[in-house]
Amino acid sequence: MMKKELIRYENIHCCMDGQTCFNGLFFRAFEGQICCVIVNNTIEKKNFLQLLYGNLKPDYGWTYYKGKKIVSFKTQEQMLKQTAFIGRNKGIFSELSVAENIFVASGRVPFWKRVNPLCRHAPGLLKDLDISIPLLDKAHMLDPGMQKQAELLRAFVSGCHLAVITDIDMIMTEEQLKNFFHLVIKLKDQGMSFLYVVNSSTKLYEYADEITIIKNGRTIGHMYQEDSSKFQTYMELFEKSPKNTLRKNDLSQKQIDKKTVLEFRNVKLPDLPVLNLSLNAGEVLNILDLDSTECRNILPILQGECGYEAGRILLNGKEYYFQSVHQSIRDGIAFIEARPMEEMLFADMTVLDHMTFMIQRNKKKYFLRKKYRKMTRNLLEGIFSEDELMKKTYMVSDECKLKLLYYRWIFVRPQILVCIKPFSSVDFQMRQITINLLKEVLKSGIAVIIITNQIAEAYTMEGKNITFHDGTIAME
Repeated sequence: MMKKELIRYENIHCCMDGQTCFNGLFFRAFEGQICCVIVNNTIEKKNFLQLLYGNLKPDYGWTYYKGKKIVSFKTQEQMLKQTAFIGRNKGIFSELSVAENIFVASGRVPFWKRVNPLCRHAPGLLKDLDISIPLLDKAHMLDPGMQKQAELLRAFVSGCHLAVITDIDMIMTEEQLKNFFHLVIKLKDQGMSFLYVVNSSTKLYEYADEITIIKNGRTIGHMYQEDSSKFQTYMELFEKSPKNTLRKNDLSQKQIDKKTVLEFRNVKLPDLPVLNLSLNAGEVLNILDLDSTECRNILPILQGECGYEAGRILLNGKEYYFQSVHQSIRDGIAFIEARPMEEMLFADMTVLDHMTFMIQRNKKKYFLRKKYRKMTRNLLEGIFSEDELMKKTYMVSDECKLKLLYYRWIFVRPQILVCIKPFSSVDFQMRQITINLLKEVLKSGIAVIIITNQIAEAYTMEGKNITFHDGTIAME
């Protein structure tokens, strides 16, 4: 049976704000198939999605939807009406039931129509698709995996021919992802098409029938899932990182004092067995929390949000008390959030001011003292260029932002740096830079705790490993 083409981009060239977005893009997707597009970085992912939205207009090349050339707004609008975009952002109505979200909240059905007759179809649909979701519960009561399943079912019921999926691995556990893709495969059998747009070391491409790799605005590879050797070759090309601009750490040749900085002595966590562990300076502890997308088994304790049922926690040999995140930082535990470039930087502050603020944060009126800024500038020589130091953070590259996030803790020297999902929100290039930065942190004698719910992410850095799963604790 001949495959029917759904979307085709042929030799697309386009620019935006004087920057080249695409310089020879070729892509196609067929009806009833799962396609995956792997892009080089977050900017290229955004550009590709803008192309799908119709916000990015090609200067040259041809675009087709269901065999018809897109030459007008009307054709583009038809494509968008039949396309669902499912990502990490909330896509459900919290106060509606699951059944109402699927059958009524699509925008295709007037709300004044009787809700109950429409929702009667829901149990039969779920039975046919072999999935289990509590239909009468309010949508906000579901876990992230089930919420995204409800979004996908709404798209199917609404008659969408294509679902574009991005970033869902950032909000789901391994088990939730598995259930989500169980539904994807069932809907694929019903003729629905899927497109995953990814830019990290996710394993989503394993579900794809076809894979397209885009780098620097060009299609550099197209293959079928069975072309594993070909895929590996492209990945090796793809993961080549830019020249390392990190300054050689002064402590790299010195012996780090391997003193114990964190101890859990017979600590009883809620609904979990007793935990004993120790972490030395300059060591890595990987915590894999398969029970929670927000890694809530141990993170609230480290952040000072709550206590524990029994036992003792020692930080640098002293009893660790629970008050707040700010107190935890003062005690010597620092944090880098899951999406730090978006959540931990002040856009209108320069790189130099960020660093000066952190290094001299205990000094009064430090902005009025030129000597502090001069000292900070000298410390940062070889790490940031003069141009980078004087730019506001919204104007610098992602690499510069990452260096800022990690180096400000390197100079402050906490006992422990807790990194929450450090590789989930970065692309292939930034992943390697993050690894290099974490090595710089370790060379400085700072212990690192990586907390994640992704198996691949938990084993990126060598170190001790703890896994929380189904109320058990496994240690390696």
